[in-house]
Amino acid sequence: MTIKKKIRLSNIIMVLIPILFTTIVLIVSLNTSLGSYWHTFIDMYSDENGVQFAQSMIYNYQQELWENNWGHCPEMDACQTEIRYSDEMTHLENKLSGLGYRFMITKNGESIYSNLSETDLETARSVAGDAIDHAKMLTASRYEVSVIKSSFWHGESIFCITAVHPQETDGTMVNYLKNCILRYLAGILVLFVVLTVCINGILSWWISGSILNPLGKLSLGTKEIREGNLDTPMQYEKKDEFGQVCRDFDEMRAYLQESVQQRLKDEKRRRDLITGISHDLRTPLTTIMGYLDGIADTPEKRLRYLQAIKTRTGNLVSLVDSLSEYSRLDAGFHYHMEETDFKDYVEKYLELVRPDMENQQVQIEYICGKGSFSVRLDREEFKHIFNNLFANTVRYRRKENSRVMISLKRTLEGNNVELVFLDDGPGVPEGSLEQIFDSFYRVDDSRNSAEKGSGIGLAVVKEIILGHGGTIRAENRGGLAVIVTIPVID
Repeated sequence: MTIKKKIRLSNIIMVLIPILFTTIVLIVSLNTSLGSYWHTFIDMYSDENGVQFAQSMIYNYQQELWENNWGHCPEMDACQTEIRYSDEMTHLENKLSGLGYRFMITKNGESIYSNLSETDLETARSVAGDAIDHAKMLTASRYEVSVIKSSFWHGESIFCITAVHPQETDGTMVNYLKNCILRYLAGILVLFVVLTVCINGILSWWISGSILNPLGKLSLGTKEIREGNLDTPMQYEKKDEFGQVCRDFDEMRAYLQESVQQRLKDEKRRRDLITGISHDLRTPLTTIMGYLDGIADTPEKRLRYLQAIKTRTGNLVSLVDSLSEYSRLDAGFHYHMEETDFKDYVEKYLELVRPDMENQQVQIEYICGKGSFSVRLDREEFKHIFNNLFANTVRYRRKENSRVMISLKRTLEGNNVELVFLDDGPGVPEGSLEQIFDSFYRVDDSRNSAEKGSGIGLAVVKEIILGHGGTIRAENRGGLAVIVTIPVID
């Protein structure tokens, strides 16, 4: 059974079961000692000869007859004719006749309408006596005979309606409870059942829609994911429970999409890594093989060949070391973080490397803002960042000497410290600024200058920065500027 059918059925049963149970209880009660109370109640409202019902009709119709006819009859004959053929009188006569009553209307003691016979009047006097002529209001019953008299005034005139239920009539016995109370109760019950069915139908449609609509969207979403389409977001913005499920589902879709994209990027990076390693290994190995196969027939040639082989072997060692470092960081290296004053750390590092940099014709200028810069660092690993940056400055410069400016300051937001390493080298093309941190990326992409570097140094720098929760980017500022940000400890 579908959810829609279950909801509709449950709503209907929710109402029908209490009604059915209540009906069964009433039936059982009426057939036990409790039923005596009900029969007593019915007896209290028993309307012998329809007296109460006839009284009610006479009272209601005398108001209508009075307003429409009686108060405006100047002469007796005209009044008789007008009353006799009025719609109100016809209706009253039909009702009372149906109950077995005949009646007479008088004005100031004179009859203006009557369908009573002399026998009916004698029967009425046998029950009510002379009161039938003198009483203003009268109700009397004996056996199967009932007499009702109702009087009222209009100006100076007095009008009377006298109704008689004679013994010999076949008038229907009327139960006031059945004709009034139970009839209204039955109508209310029918209205209740109709409203219940209609409201249940509307609520079932509404509730089933609120369930089936998001379920349909979830089904469509799973189908899209199964077919490999991770770009279609879940379009369901309501703040109900299904809205939360749909939002969680969409977060899962986004996570899967991000995972797939990351996997594709990792696969591309591995392919590029293998390609780069293959090329960078092939170039020095080819050179070494060439020297080993060459003819070194003099001591000078042998010495030159050995020197060249040593150089190429050093390049291989440097490449292997860089690869080992990159692989170690990329595999999820666990950093040993310590709370460090970054300003003091940079100053001490520069003091340590300044003599060696001066020997390599590199002038260092250091600018630092005021205040302390407390960060969390792996002090040993962070040194590789400066080592690689200084090595690149020397490796790619076009002059015999170089000038490096290092600045340290807090960002405008105050949540990070910004380190800028700016050299006076040739810089890189604008289109390559975002790629220079990729492994084995070289600006010329010719691979003919492999002896200058492995193409992994800046990739190692990026991995270390990301491991510290920071960011890194490059800009051309009259040279290559590497901008690093590290979170500050408040």
